[in-house]
Amino acid sequence: MKCDLCGSKRNYIKDHEHIFTIKGKKLRFISPRRFCSKCGNLVYDADLDNKASLKAIEEYSKLYGVPKESIVELRHHLNLSQKLFSKIIGCAKKTLVSYEKGASLPNDNDLIIIKSLLAKPETIVTLVTANKEQFKNKEYNKIQNKLEDYIGNNIKN
Repeated sequence: MKCDLCGSKRNYIKDHEHIFTIKGKKLRFISPRRFCSKCGNLVYDADLDNKASLKAIEEYSKLYGVPKESIVELRHHLNLSQKLFSKIIGCAKKTLVSYEKGASLPNDNDLIIIKSLLAKPETIVTLVTANKEQFKNKEYNKIQNKLEDYIGNNIKN
């Protein structure tokens, strides 16, 4: 990797304080970055830079959003596949996968729905009922069966 400022190929890695702004919120955290040995300039390193971006998403999620683990736990708690859960909250399966991997943040609408479900999981019944027309009959019946199991198990507990 070559320094854009002086052209030197000699560099090193050290911890660096990052300042990211996501959705108007400033985040500060430490993670490794590559620096030029000659002039001290930051040197582009795709791997380290990507890791810093993922760390920023993780930090934001902990402070203001929903950690990726909470989304996965909620979906498992409701006993729903990624395909069905994504359809219920109104996003593409690929988008949900990205949320669950921590590669992206839920948009504001998805975040509100996910937070609502985390606070009160039984509201999923209202979501499904209100949006019944978006599901194929087979999907709707599958969701209903899973939710009946979920509700039944929670009443017992």
